[in-house]
Amino acid sequence: MTNPDIPAGNSFRAFAFIVFLTSLLLGGCSTLKDKYIDQREPSHALPRETPTRLGQLAYTPPEDLPDASGFILLDSGMDALSSRLWLAGQAEKTLDVQYYIFHGDRTGAVVADALLQAANRGVRVRVLLDDIYVHEHETGILALDSQPNMEVRVFNAFRHRGKNPLIRLSQFFVDGDRLNRRMHNKLFIADNQFGITGGRNIGDEYFQAHEEFGFVDLDVLTSGPVVAEMSRAFDDFWNSQAVVPVRAIPGYNKARQQLPRLGEALSNARKSMEATPYWKELQARPLSAQMQSGEFHWLDGVAHTVFDPPDKIDGDSHISDLLLGQLIGLRVDPEEELLIVSPYFVPGKIGMDWFAYLRARNVKVKVLTNSLAANDVPLVHAGYARYREPLLEMGVELFELKPLPNTSPKKKNLAGSGSSRSSLHAKTFVFDRKRAFIGSFNFDPRSALLNTELGLVIDSPIIAQIVALMSEQGMAPLNSHRLSLQGKDDERKIVWTSETNQGPVGTDGEPNATRWQRFMMEMLMLLPIEENL
Repeated sequence: MTNPDIPAGNSFRAFAFIVFLTSLLLGGCSTLKDKYIDQREPSHALPRETPTRLGQLAYTPPEDLPDASGFILLDSGMDALSSRLWLAGQAEKTLDVQYYIFHGDRTGAVVADALLQAANRGVRVRVLLDDIYVHEHETGILALDSQPNMEVRVFNAFRHRGKNPLIRLSQFFVDGDRLNRRMHNKLFIADNQFGITGGRNIGDEYFQAHEEFGFVDLDVLTSGPVVAEMSRAFDDFWNSQAVVPVRAIPGYNKARQQLPRLGEALSNARKSMEATPYWKELQARPLSAQMQSGEFHWLDGVAHTVFDPPDKIDGDSHISDLLLGQLIGLRVDPEEELLIVSPYFVPGKIGMDWFAYLRARNVKVKVLTNSLAANDVPLVHAGYARYREPLLEMGVELFELKPLPNTSPKKKNLAGSGSSRSSLHAKTFVFDRKRAFIGSFNFDPRSALLNTELGLVIDSPIIAQIVALMSEQGMAPLNSHRLSLQGKDDERKIVWTSETNQGPVGTDGEPNATRWQRFMMEMLMLLPIEENL
């Protein structure tokens, strides 16, 4: 998501004041209660040596690779949902959940019910959400926090609250530099023994449950030493000055009275979901059988958790402290090949310099991103479009994912679709088919410099090969358009080539896009907002 970031000069402050007064007149405004913010208590992950059922099921590294963790790639949205529900059901001591988006739709309700049921069993549940969408389900979130074993905190909170959208807009004018920086991390950790991270938020479109739209995404389920690193990342955010307990949000005392009603509604939502064909398919997945038996087919790898610090929102972090700097410190610079999958791809000057450096060393660079017709944020596509020609000129291979048609939910993974229209959402790098990055980081200025991000760098040729194959399946002619430059000098133009039932077809305009979409994209390209994309 791209949020406005408008300089707060005197004229803008005056305008913001007018907007703010208007919002007060239209629909009321309340403010966070400082006394509850000041009472924020620190807490930490469960010690890994604590005996738990999940500890007994946890990955055991081979003797020749004692520092390894075990991994299962979740390229199916159904597997991604079932693994989260299984962890919530198996947890005995703690659940730590951190997300940018947590929808209140069918799968969101099922996950929320699983968390509430865990809290009712006595599990300590910590939920950390970015505040950008909390207002959409604020009453329910406040009610969940009233369960004695569950605590919810929000990251980088809007100080003034209310349902009127002008209240939020006015704060961007006066505090835009801070509010434009969001927490994009995704974590789901049970008993500090099993964890999930990757590209998915919580919602129907991420788990193959949306009837009209879905994301092609990738998560990873892991167990082993790297989970402790993931927990430390969660704790850094949970205990940071950038988070606010939701009890500081006005209306908390009233909302907590809604917990019994909310619990009943979530239970009914789960029962309703269990009666659907979707649920039957989910239960029939091979991973579901592994979770039922407790015998997992792990892939071995030594991994490191890389993540931006929570104080990145202050805007003064050194590059070495950021996720990008940590990647550099791990020396993942490829020597032969780099594969990038990024739904939002805006390389900027730093990225272009890196690609030029790689190409000067004859490193093959292949990038898969969304086409205009598949992109859910056209503004970002406009930012990317400026770089296509110079990238192609330096020899970077570009592929744009088509808006894939409906097939079957079972086939929705990095190579296929499970909804009437799919958009790429996975974020992966593969370095020389020896190491792979899987996480929340998009290759754009927003992920690099504004939002906080998190991911795993996994040193494993097997995993890297699998992620590479997934990437190349997405780049295949049936699934993507391959871009090339044709013509000479001033007459050179970009051509999109892909496979159809009639054979290879090339076009010199944004494929599958309407004339209006193309016009709007050209207009958006004129806006000087790249640093916010």
